[in-house]
Amino acid sequence: MKKEENFSKNLFTNIKNSDRFFVELTIALAALGLIFAFTSSTWLSQKYTGHFWFLWFKQFIAFIIGFILLVWFSRIKYKFWYKLTWFLYISMVLLMTVTLVIGKTSGGSTRWIDLGFIQFQPAEVAKLSILLLAARYLINFKPFEKRTLIYILFSMILIGLVFKQPDLGSAAILVLLLLQLFFVFGFPAHILLLSTTAIGLFGLFEIFKTSYQLARIEFWLNPYKDPQGKGYNLIQAKYAFGLGGLWGAGIGNSVQKKYGHLPVPHADFIFAIIAEEIGFIGVTAILILFAAWTLRGLYLINKIENKYGRILGSGIVFLIITQTIINLAVSVGLFPVTGVTLPFFSCGGTSLIVTLAMCGILFNIVSSEKKDVKA
Repeated sequence: MKKEENFSKNLFTNIKNSDRFFVELTIALAALGLIFAFTSSTWLSQKYTGHFWFLWFKQFIAFIIGFILLVWFSRIKYKFWYKLTWFLYISMVLLMTVTLVIGKTSGGSTRWIDLGFIQFQPAEVAKLSILLLAARYLINFKPFEKRTLIYILFSMILIGLVFKQPDLGSAAILVLLLLQLFFVFGFPAHILLLSTTAIGLFGLFEIFKTSYQLARIEFWLNPYKDPQGKGYNLIQAKYAFGLGGLWGAGIGNSVQKKYGHLPVPHADFIFAIIAEEIGFIGVTAILILFAAWTLRGLYLINKIENKYGRILGSGIVFLIITQTIINLAVSVGLFPVTGVTLPFFSCGGTSLIVTLAMCGILFNIVSSEKKDVKA
């Protein structure tokens, strides 16, 4: 009995040694995510499977896997990821290439590997791979050094494979992540400005070159031009926000979900369903939770003396909150539809697993610093 108790204590030691408030914020976001993954998916799950809980159960399994990885990664010394960088990078390049060749296509994009009993989205893991690559070369770099240019080239190769799927949203997030890390950790401002301009022009060129991307921008600016077609999702999302009012219709009482007005309500536009169910007051509380998680995370990471730990921890916070901001901006119509999930909340097994796993790495960075201080 004592051995089992000691094992349980040792298993969660690094989580307990991490910052308690930060851990509580993470648990709160994950718990709320499970609740709203259930309420937003019941109608669609019943329609396509005959079981109102089916889609949520898949999300719950992903949560269990993600939580196991969170605990496991919180126990792995974060410097281990420095050694794993190139192995994970090469693996992701191969996997992304395989995805383009034999991956499952849905909605015009080839983003999934379907193994029959499970399917996953390699681009989510590619985000962690790019982050590890960036953290490795930002420890000690010079802007025009050959080594730096090689690392940037390798990063662009993996981002290019994500873009080729096509997954413009994930590719944009990865580019933004690199720019954020370069800016915070000392890359010259004029080079960043030139790079941002060049990337922006390339993005515009690709949008105007591709008809469906151009149509996405057009119907984002004026969704009522095709209210029953390409503008439908955005219009229905706005209705959901309006129906929510101040206090909301109540958890599980979304009209947009119940009557199928908002397609795939449990994924990209889950925030609109949340707004309808818990209203302005409720979504404000969730936004405060995200803000508190971000600020607390950056505060803790800023105290880390090891530069690799600071870069890796900052990158994880930047990645999660950038994805959050883009998803929220899409939901309220401030940004074109990108297919980017809302971390912790949107139904998407790979996204949730990777998010929780990265939180485990964060917990280890914070707990390791506490151990160093005690020593």
